[in-house]
Amino acid sequence: MAWSRPLRQFELVALDLEATGVAHGHDRIVEVGAARFRLGADGRVIPGPVFEVLVDPQLRIPEVVSRLTGIDDAMVRGQPTLDEIWPAFVDFLGSPEDTVVLAHCARSDLAYLVSDALRLGLEMPPHAFVCTLEVARRALPRAPKYGLEALRRYITGDRADEMTFHRAVADALHTRNLFATCVERTGARTFADLGVKQGIEVPTPEEFVVEVPDRLRALEAAIADQHRVEIQYTGGSKGRTVRPVTPLALFAHRGVAHLRAWCHLDDAAKTFRCDRISRVMPSG
Repeated sequence: MAWSRPLRQFELVALDLEATGVAHGHDRIVEVGAARFRLGADGRVIPGPVFEVLVDPQLRIPEVVSRLTGIDDAMVRGQPTLDEIWPAFVDFLGSPEDTVVLAHCARSDLAYLVSDALRLGLEMPPHAFVCTLEVARRALPRAPKYGLEALRRYITGDRADEMTFHRAVADALHTRNLFATCVERTGARTFADLGVKQGIEVPTPEEFVVEVPDRLRALEAAIADQHRVEIQYTGGSKGRTVRPVTPLALFAHRGVAHLRAWCHLDDAAKTFRCDRISRVMPSG
């Protein structure tokens, strides 16, 4: 990819995915939203077609995810599976020689795509991915926060209800507008002007291999039975406090095993590094 080419010569696709959770390699995609566009000579957005589809993950959607996205099991029941919509999705992305895919926290979206593609035996699209989070950090150094919703509010001054967020097409369109704002405020003419020297590295299959220490084997049974346990954990704001949790999934992030669990101390889904869990004990 020639990152010194003028931006107006590229086809751009802003992409967002919703999933059953944050455990890449375990959780699955439930919604795909994408918006094609170009930038005119004046830097303004020239809108193109939109791709929007709900996906049956064939996995239960946790209640906490449904509260965040508004997507529940009933909505995805009977919808196509990811392998059924994959050809249309790849076709929508267009030519990899002329198209760059933009995503906020692009490494996360790539991890979902790669892990689901591995599970289903699908071929990953060869397109270059650029992370708008990294672009925004360079282009908008005075922004107080760099989450997509926080950046939208910073740019527009809008204080709309945050719960209208977290749907794939809406977030894709916000990603598109964020990128255009970064281009406008920096006067960038190329990706290189935005600090982009290469696309985001695609995760390898090895990154999703989970190696669970023997001392944590009880977590596998707790996940299968969805029963509560207590873990001795070192780290986070609570130090070495024993955490009562309901384990949800084990997954790997950059080669490190993690536990995704419902933490009953915080009444929220949390992620714990397995190398910081010293013991697993029966609850109560």
